[in-house]
Amino acid sequence: MVSGSLRVRPTFTGAGSAGRMWLVECPSFWDQGLVRPLVTESGAVVLRCDSCAAVWPTLADFEEMEWVEPGEPDWLVGAGVHVRPGTVRWASRPDVEAAGLGSLAWRALP
Repeated sequence: MVSGSLRVRPTFTGAGSAGRMWLVECPSFWDQGLVRPLVTESGAVVLRCDSCAAVWPTLADFEEMEWVEPGEPDWLVGAGVHVRPGTVRWASRPDVEAAGLGSLAWRALP
């Protein structure tokens, strides 16, 4: 815990954990959400802000700050990948490991 504040040091998720996780705070200047891994209907794992709904289709897109803001009617984020409501779910540790993102510093949600 940071002295004099209510901020608690994040707990990092271990390999094989099935718990909910986040990577970093959303870098968007208008938002304070968390960037979390999301499994799409096609099985792709993308990064999505849990507040402003910005989506980074790949880690490279995130590193370059190139996000998309998908919307109706197709919710498309890339070729054959969409985030249509009701067809996605927040990813678990095994999902991010299978997507090659397991080595990132994932933090556990409270």
